[in-house]
Amino acid sequence: MAKNQVIAIDVGTATAKIVHIEKVSGALRLINAGVVTYTDPESPESVSAAVQELWNRLGIKQNIFNRHKLDVVLALPRGFIVTKRLSNLPAATQDNMLLSVIEIAAETELPFQIEEAIFTYHDVRRTPEAISVELVSTRRETVERYMETLSGIGTSPSAVIPSMLAVAAVAGNALAGQAQRTVVVDIGAARTDFCLMAGSTLLFSRSFAMGGNQLTQELMTEAQLDAETAEQEKQVIPAHQFPTRPWTTRLVAELERSIAAAEREIPNDMDSEIAEIWLCGGGARVPELAEACQEQLQIPTQHWELRNAAVLDISPTAAPVFDEAGDTFAVPLGSAMHLLTAETPVSLLPQEIDVKRVESNKKRQQLIAASIGGFLLVGIALGSVTWSRSQNAKIAALDQEIANFVPLQANANKQLALELVLADQLAHQVSPLDVLHTISTLFKDRTKVAWKTFDISNLDDLEKARISFNLEANSHQAINDMRDVLDQSKLFRNIEDGGITTTGDERRPIFQVKVQFKLTKEATQLFAQKRHPEPKYQFRKPEPEEPEISPPPGDASEKPETDDESKEPEASPPGDASEKPETDDKSKEPEASTPEKPSEKPETDDKSKEPEASPPGETSEKPETDDGNQKEDEKQKE
Repeated sequence: MAKNQVIAIDVGTATAKIVHIEKVSGALRLINAGVVTYTDPESPESVSAAVQELWNRLGIKQNIFNRHKLDVVLALPRGFIVTKRLSNLPAATQDNMLLSVIEIAAETELPFQIEEAIFTYHDVRRTPEAISVELVSTRRETVERYMETLSGIGTSPSAVIPSMLAVAAVAGNALAGQAQRTVVVDIGAARTDFCLMAGSTLLFSRSFAMGGNQLTQELMTEAQLDAETAEQEKQVIPAHQFPTRPWTTRLVAELERSIAAAEREIPNDMDSEIAEIWLCGGGARVPELAEACQEQLQIPTQHWELRNAAVLDISPTAAPVFDEAGDTFAVPLGSAMHLLTAETPVSLLPQEIDVKRVESNKKRQQLIAASIGGFLLVGIALGSVTWSRSQNAKIAALDQEIANFVPLQANANKQLALELVLADQLAHQVSPLDVLHTISTLFKDRTKVAWKTFDISNLDDLEKARISFNLEANSHQAINDMRDVLDQSKLFRNIEDGGITTTGDERRPIFQVKVQFKLTKEATQLFAQKRHPEPKYQFRKPEPEEPEISPPPGDASEKPETDDESKEPEASPPGDASEKPETDDKSKEPEASTPEKPSEKPETDDKSKEPEASPPGETSEKPETDDGNQKEDEKQKE
C-alpha cells in the first residue's frame, strides 16, 4: 500500500529541520514544520537530543495504528555524496538485469571500496548504441552516523535521500512546464549545493565548502566581534561592502567554477545558456547578495522564497515557521516531495536495513492482524453464544405458536379445498356451442358463406386449442371477407385457409375451403360476457310540470303582446278602426297614452312585423287577420 504521509528530517551543520507532508487527491499539503538549533554542533548526543526535542514539539507520534500510512525519510548532504555517469553499458540490457550490470561497472568507478560503499543509480538514458546512468554513492559509515541521530525518537528511516535530489524536487515542481535552464544555489552553514535544472530535470549538481559559518568567522576576525554579534551583523551588512565583500567574491568565484564544470558535463547538442539563478538557504539572507551575484555573473539572480513558489498548500500551523524561515526548508521539503511523487525514489538506505525494515513491518502487520483476528474470534464466540441462546428461545416460542395454529390450519385447508372446488365449478369454460353461436352470429348470410363441418380440439387449454371448418362460398371475395370478419372479432387468431377448390358449373361455381384458427387469450372472457350479459336497468325520469302563468292585473285598455306564431298586428277595436298599432324597434320607447284616448295602444314600428300594404283602390287600413285571432282579441279587450 502506498503511504500518503511523509516526515522528512534534515540534520544540518547548525540546525535540524522537520516537515510533515501529506498527499491528498494528488495534491501536497504541508501539515507542520519546525526548526531547532544545536547547543553543541560537534556533539552527536546534542544533535540527537535536538532532533528528539523538535520531534516532540511537533507532536508527531508513530505507532502501530499509523505506521501503515506514515514514512520517515532522512536527507543526506550533497558533500558526502559522489556522483559519476556510467556510459557505454550494453544497450541490450533489460531492466531487471540493469542493477547487476551497474554493480559490476561500479567496482572500478567508486572512489572507495565497494564493501564500504552504498550506491544506487538514476537518470537512465537509452540510445541504440548504449545505456548510460548516473551512479550515486556514499560511504556506509556516513549513512549509519546520520541514522544514529534518530535513535532518540525511536524510529528508523524508510529512505535516505541525497540533498541535491531533494532540491531538484522542489525546484522541478516550481519549474514544471518550463524548458529554461535555472541554477538553484542552497547556501548552508558549512557547504553550498549547486544544482543546474533544465525545466524540472536535474542536469548537474556540485557541492563546495563555503557557507554562512565562513562569513561569521570573517566578521569575528575583521571586526573583532563575538560569535553572537557576528551572526547579527551579517544579516545587516550588504554583500558588496567590507567586511562581507571578500566572502561574496569567493562565493561568486565558486559559482563560476560550478557553471564551467556543468558546461563540460552537459552534451554539446544541448543549449547551455542559463536563464536565472535562485538563491536559498540561511546564507542567502545576506543583504543585496542576489544583486551582487547578478552584477558579477551577468545572470538574473533572485532570492528564492519557497512559500511563493506555489509548490504546495501550507496549513495555518506551519505558516508562521515558513514566514520566518521558509527559504531554509528546500532540503527537507524536497526530500518528502521526492518520496511522495517520484515513480522510483532514489534512496541510499543500506539494503540490509531496508530488508530488516520490510520484515519488521510485515511482522508488525501480522501481529496487528493476529490481534485483530483474536479480538474478532472472541467477539464472534461471545456473539455466537448469545445469538444461539436467543435463537433457541425464539425457536421454542415459534414451536409453541405453530402447535397452536395446527387446528386452525386443518380447518383452513378444508375450507380452501371446498372453495377451490366451487371456484372450479363456477369458472367459465369455452364450449363448442360458444364457437358455433359466435360463427352463426358473425355470418348470418348463408348465401355467401355456408359452414359445413367443423372440428374443435383441446378447448380446455386455449394455447393448444385448434378449430377447423369446412365451408363453401360463392366467390373469392366472400372468403376474404370471412377472414376479415374473423380477424376483427377479437376471438380468433392465426387464421389460415387451405387450398381453394371449385365445384359446380361455370355459371354458378362453388368454392370450397378449409379454415383453421385458434382462440385468443381474451376468448374465455368474451364468451362469458356473451353467455351471461350484464343486466341493463332503465330508469324513468320524471316529466317536469309546466307552471301556469296568469297575466298580471292592469289597465283593461292595455293589450298584451301578440302571439309570436302569428307575428301580425292586432285588429283595432270596433269604433276605432282608423287607428293602427305602430312599434319602433330603433327607439324601443312606447309612447304614453293620452287621457282623451285611454284605449289607444302604444305605437310600434317593426319592419319585420309590418302588415302588407293594401292594394291600390282600397281605403281600409285594417290588417287582415284570421278568425281565431280576431276572437282572441275581442276576448282580451272585453
